Amino acid sequence: MAIMKNKWFIFCLNIAIVTILFITLAPTYDLFHYINQLFYIAYFYIFVGIIMWVIRGGFFDGITYGFRRFTNRMSKQRDYLDDWEQKPLPSQTVHKTLPRFFLFHGTLLGVSLLALLFLYYST
Repeated sequence: MAIMKNKWFIFCLNIAIVTILFITLAPTYDLFHYINQLFYIAYFYIFVGIIMWVIRGGFFDGITYGFRRFTNRMSKQRDYLDDWEQKPLPSQTVHKTLPRFFLFHGTLLGVSLLALLFLYYST
């Protein structure tokens, strides 16, 4: 797991993945298609990071708690051994460093994307 802690190695790995996707999927090898592939990977990181940030913030905790309570009350076959109040809420299942990991790499790839877009439109 020491490799996962090195954020610059992961960034280089992401650039390698973008390059491999570019080589295998691009109909023509130009900067426009490379920017498209970079956008897909950056968007994935930002999307997952924002979703994890919202979950970590506790947005879904009340909804989850309410559904668990409703299911426990309305169930015809109650399981008295099921301790629904002690189950971890969604905000407790996401580690606090995971959203930062995804948002950092999404931001770094997004900045790279903006730099390539500037290069593309300046020429």
